[in-house]
Amino acid sequence: MLSRIPAVAILAALSLCVSCKKNAPEQAPPVKVTVTPIVQKDVIATGQWVGLLDGFQNSNIQAQVTGYLLTQNYKEGSAVKKGDTLFTIDPRPFQAALAQAEADYASAVAKAQLQQITLQRQTQLYQTKVISEQEYQTSYQNTQAALATVAASQASVQSAQVNLDYCTIVAPFDGVAGVAQAQIGDLVGPGGRVSNLTQCSQIDPMKMNFFITEAEYLKVVDLLQRVQSLPADQKKARFTLELADGSIYPELGTFDFFNRQVNVSTGAIQITALFPNPNGVLRPGLFAKVTAPVQEISGALLVPQKAMVEMQGVFFVSVLQPDDTVKSIPVKLGPPQGQLLVVSGALQPGDKVVVEGIEKARPGMKVSASPYQPPGGSAPAAAAKPSPAASPEATK
Repeated sequence: MLSRIPAVAILAALSLCVSCKKNAPEQAPPVKVTVTPIVQKDVIATGQWVGLLDGFQNSNIQAQVTGYLLTQNYKEGSAVKKGDTLFTIDPRPFQAALAQAEADYASAVAKAQLQQITLQRQTQLYQTKVISEQEYQTSYQNTQAALATVAASQASVQSAQVNLDYCTIVAPFDGVAGVAQAQIGDLVGPGGRVSNLTQCSQIDPMKMNFFITEAEYLKVVDLLQRVQSLPADQKKARFTLELADGSIYPELGTFDFFNRQVNVSTGAIQITALFPNPNGVLRPGLFAKVTAPVQEISGALLVPQKAMVEMQGVFFVSVLQPDDTVKSIPVKLGPPQGQLLVVSGALQPGDKVVVEGIEKARPGMKVSASPYQPPGGSAPAAAAKPSPAASPEATK
């Protein structure tokens, strides 16, 4: 049969085969990716909430006696010390009342002394049977009544003195005094036009009050109870504040307490932290974001958040194998740590995960790996390609 095929046809077929071999596609080069080793360390997971700042102590300064406001002795919004005079009420009516009470007390003392002398005489006469028992008992009871009048007069003096002292209204603690609610000459006090004169707040330290949900509370209740039982000097400052302008407050706060009950209307429970405020920057009523520790994780594995791939609700990382191929490993996500993320799964410290080029690196595909350069950071010290002799400790 071959002998019947023309020589020209055979040459054409051979030429076609040679042409096919020359046009065969070349093998694609390995995909370029960047990798970084998995880091293992103890981490403290945090949560963030919006909270409201409040004074450590807050007091409504009220007039305890009724009278005309005589002076305002502080500048509104200024710092005051405990015992500083804030206002004075016209003291003259109360000075007169005190003088009257002191006079009544002196008169009662004189009458009681006279009655005691009379009782001594009556006692002698009664013992010698000169007077009857009824006369003696009358004298005795009159003496007791006189002594009671002395005690009542003394109490009136003390009451009048207290009312006079109330005419000078002082700061109850170191803090900042607010806007005055009354003007000079106003009738103030329980029977006057104005009772609340101003407000005073202690602003160093400051309270940060925020609320967590029931579910969040149940996850961290052991940590809350453990920290709350510590003495104040053993509590570590781990709370941070982000103010309304986006700036981070330079002072760290410490845990103070969690409330006794969950709010039945909102399903949340109050947490309070204390922040030093030596410069008076923080004021009651400011809203801020508070970041607080919620969980301690020992030996956590961390990878860059960019290394995560999500498919139908399942997350994967691509791990570089010794033969320069990649393998997808499913992981469970933990709390974020800046640009890193806590993960758990079939991973080991020092395993290298693909960070950039992950969308091109299919499982089992050969890749060309180079160290990942974090934004604003330095490249990992570990080599880009794994060495069979390298230990997990060497790649941390």
